[in-house]
Amino acid sequence: MLVPLLAACEVQWGGIDVEVREAEFAREDSGAVIADSLAEPALLELPSGPLLFHVRRTDAAGRATIEAVAELADAELKPLGPRLAEQAAEYISEFVTRYYRPDQAYTLFRGRTRVGTFYVRAPALRGSGLCPELRAEGQVELRPGADTLSEFHAWPPGTRSGEGGLELPVYRADMPAMAQVLARFGVRDNGIPGRWRFGRPADLRALQVGSGPRGFAATFMVADSLGPGSPRDSAGMAFVVADYVPARGYFPLYFDAEWYGPGQKRALHWIDALDLVGDAGDEWLLRAYGDVSSWYELVGQRDTARAVVWSSHRPVCEAQESTGRSGSG
Repeated sequence: MLVPLLAACEVQWGGIDVEVREAEFAREDSGAVIADSLAEPALLELPSGPLLFHVRRTDAAGRATIEAVAELADAELKPLGPRLAEQAAEYISEFVTRYYRPDQAYTLFRGRTRVGTFYVRAPALRGSGLCPELRAEGQVELRPGADTLSEFHAWPPGTRSGEGGLELPVYRADMPAMAQVLARFGVRDNGIPGRWRFGRPADLRALQVGSGPRGFAATFMVADSLGPGSPRDSAGMAFVVADYVPARGYFPLYFDAEWYGPGQKRALHWIDALDLVGDAGDEWLLRAYGDVSSWYELVGQRDTARAVVWSSHRPVCEAQESTGRSGSG
């Protein structure tokens, strides 16, 4: 900053004495303290607790993918990913260094039973900005009897001890038809409007759930597909988890259905039951597919009924992916 100073000089102007000063300039002390005008840089927040992973086998030779679902902190799940878009590159680099080093091992579970190990081969990241998909490719090594299974959840070694006995679910030929019956009853009893015409389930899993190994989870899609992508017009999704006892037959443990239009999609897919906090009850890990992206949801006990208790859904990711696709077209 320049401050004007005037050298003294007296003159008369119309009989009035006027003091005129010659302009001089002096600089402020360069050592003066200038207050900060910028906020402190945001710290990079990386996970501090154990991570929950989703592992999917992709072929009979044991090749598989692993994707980080959430951080477990204080008995709750916390979402992953950078908090600021400008931190994305640093976050991904640090995440890969910490969790996806070559031959890094993760313990595979089906329900509460330890069934094998996943070994990282290489990162296979997708997405960008605030919405990276934190994936890697690798190989699974499964215990005898588990080689018929395709999806698992995983923890870092030592996070869960697991149970020893592996009881595989029992597939029954009447499951597809009974799943359809329960889906029809579900939309009717819950008063969900829509043009419901159920065919075969888009996804059907025999489950060890509820009272024994004869349960199932089924997803029905009406005028749409089970995966990312918008329907041409309105469409429907119905998801049912059922148990079976001989004296009663099949009955629903959980039902969720929506009739939706473009931009509103949420289609559910069963992944696994898991022991989140070491208590007697199990939580259920689901994958949800939207119009352009996917996310994870956790179903747990809430009062007397099961409900979604956590979701990794971030609407900004749907918007970001949609903008990216329209721009590239």
